Amino acid sequence: MNQYNIRIANYVVILTLLGFLVGVSCTPEMNDIELYIAPNGNDAWTGTLPEPNAGNNDGPLATLDAARVKVQQYTSEGLPGPVTVWIRGGEYTLDATIVFGPEDSGTEDNPIHYRARPGEIPVFTGGKKLDNWRKCTDPPPGISGEAMGNLWYYEIPGHLKGAWQITSLYDGKKLLSRSRSEAFKASDQQVLDPYNAQPKDVRGLDWDAAPVVFSREFRYNGDDLKDWRTPTDIEIFLRPKHGWLINMLPLEHIDTKTKTATFAVDPTYGIRPGNAYYVENAIEYLDAPGEWIFDSKEGRVYIWPENPLEEADIRAPFLQEFIRVEGIEDSNPVQYLHIEGLTFRHGLRDTWKPGDKGLQHDWEMYDKGNAIMRFRHAADCSVVGCTFESSSGTGVRFDLYAQRNTVADCIFAHLGGTGILLSGYGPGLKDENKNNTVTNNYIHHVGTIYKHSPGIFIAQSGHNDISHNTIHDLAYNGMIISGCRPHELVYAKPLSNRREWVSSIRTDEIGPFIEHITPEMLRNWLEFDVSKIEPLLHSRENRIEYNEIYRVMLELHDGNGIYFSAMGKNNRAVSNYFHDIYNSNGYIRLDDVSGYTIITHNVGVRGSRMMQIKGPGEIRNNFAFDTELFIARRWCPTEIDNFILYNTPRGEGHFNQYKRFPEVNMIYEFFDRVSNSLIYVEDPPEEIKLGQDVIAPDKRGTADVGMLFADPVFDEEAMKQRIFRFQPGSPAPGLGIEPIDLSSAGSSIARRDQ
Repeated sequence: MNQYNIRIANYVVILTLLGFLVGVSCTPEMNDIELYIAPNGNDAWTGTLPEPNAGNNDGPLATLDAARVKVQQYTSEGLPGPVTVWIRGGEYTLDATIVFGPEDSGTEDNPIHYRARPGEIPVFTGGKKLDNWRKCTDPPPGISGEAMGNLWYYEIPGHLKGAWQITSLYDGKKLLSRSRSEAFKASDQQVLDPYNAQPKDVRGLDWDAAPVVFSREFRYNGDDLKDWRTPTDIEIFLRPKHGWLINMLPLEHIDTKTKTATFAVDPTYGIRPGNAYYVENAIEYLDAPGEWIFDSKEGRVYIWPENPLEEADIRAPFLQEFIRVEGIEDSNPVQYLHIEGLTFRHGLRDTWKPGDKGLQHDWEMYDKGNAIMRFRHAADCSVVGCTFESSSGTGVRFDLYAQRNTVADCIFAHLGGTGILLSGYGPGLKDENKNNTVTNNYIHHVGTIYKHSPGIFIAQSGHNDISHNTIHDLAYNGMIISGCRPHELVYAKPLSNRREWVSSIRTDEIGPFIEHITPEMLRNWLEFDVSKIEPLLHSRENRIEYNEIYRVMLELHDGNGIYFSAMGKNNRAVSNYFHDIYNSNGYIRLDDVSGYTIITHNVGVRGSRMMQIKGPGEIRNNFAFDTELFIARRWCPTEIDNFILYNTPRGEGHFNQYKRFPEVNMIYEFFDRVSNSLIYVEDPPEEIKLGQDVIAPDKRGTADVGMLFADPVFDEEAMKQRIFRFQPGSPAPGLGIEPIDLSSAGSSIARRDQ
């Protein structure tokens, strides 16, 4: 039994014993403290009873915050024992963020648990129920002909008008479609903004120049945009310049005479001529059942219901951050606080604002409260067995100082943003986000609104264990591990207004590391020596093992199953299982300025490409099945060992290049050395014979064999269990190729639910 199975078995035994003790004896240890929360509770009660007493004058508390205050009575006097706050099943509506500070900490011997009562499902919602709908008898200006006579409206409470911007809507757990136009194209006469680009593409800007101000204007065609009375309600959905991100940009002003619109925030990159975009939340495009818009001036939600509203459960997200665990920077983190078995729904979507700071390509925001649960300056805390679903933002994030924290056994499903984010301090010398564990989580259908959002994002965070997670059905990357590239560092002054990475750089700490960088080095960035800036890059030595990633890259392009960039050295991508990933640049990718990475014992099945390599590493003992390309371009010196490239009889047209066999020529061109590897396809060209080495001698290094054309003779029954081992007579063991056992890859929760 491997260490993971031992850990899970022990965990199950512990939970079973805990359930027995709670359910049968209900007798805590002498010094243990137990409190209760219930939907029928009362914050004026003691909270020491699981249900109201016969006199209805004592019983459980009603809110999580009241329990937090009650627990403080014990922490302020010194905890005599562990504290468990049992949260009973039912729904709890949150109107304000619950903040846990250092005074709410447990200790190693006496931790504090906020835990679902066994067998019960507590659900925390950040949405408000909209249930007083009225038929729209006075059609709003601009209504479409299709919607005429079909609209209903809900008027939000007067005290919330102007304070509550509704940007998403749910019917129960289903995200409803906001009105959206057809695809428009930006005018060919765009404002020239050459510095609003990837810093590596910026030309002619002096490194010591004054900060550049970016344009927020874009020009449109004809009547594609209207003279809306509240333009700030309108948002533009687009991919600015590149296909690896989206922007959701609120408008500030529209000039119909000059056909110019102004965004409320900077786009990530300048709008290119002909850039496709969509208009959202305009009444003109509410033209189908199930769609809705919000008019902030009227304070009304208009909807064309797909089903009778009396049968619906319409929720409008109100609260973005449900729980924030926040210590004091550099002195007193929150510790030993554990949240277990809770369900969270209907969080508010993030809206970018001036002053926001972004991570790489604005795929996430830096140090921002846009997640349901946020840990900031926290250590030895955990989120275990929780469900984050049907919410418009990110699930869980750990910001700045975060050490020895755990996210385990959780479900992240149907979220508008990222599943899990570990985000340390911006590029500089402060390396304090590390040694965290993200394991056995089931992450699917996240990034449903911000399409670029990954399942797991590791930014400036290192030495973490990211293992046994299942990630699937995402628009873009499954997992990102990244840091900051040298171009951002050297342009930190003139591009200081840039949201993406530059705004988070600790400029007073980077001087000694960039003073020797020359323009020539930046122009030849593929040859850049990452060791020059490595002390500033903290996403190093992460262990990314036994994860299962599939059906990602469903909408955007130029992404991957696991993506690395500028992340520091000695990350390990080992024993991960990828399948059914198309329209990608590889199951695994080392992008710009990647540090040395260990990539071994990974298996990819059915996809467009195995890898893209732009950095150094140990690339050994990886298998690709029915994959259209192994690699498509040589970016840097690359050597591979003990590979198997295999077209199965049931490949059904995948691995097409092996049927044509140009991959052999690609190996000559794109790899500096290939040794002790196998390639096999059922129907090779006549000139390729069994037992032939398809690699020229000068490409084999010191090995006798480069890449042998031979059947690996896999054990096909074992392969059904994701155990990739060989039958007797296979040439693989003689070449030093090791079997790969991925039977435990991915989350046990996903295997249970499938």
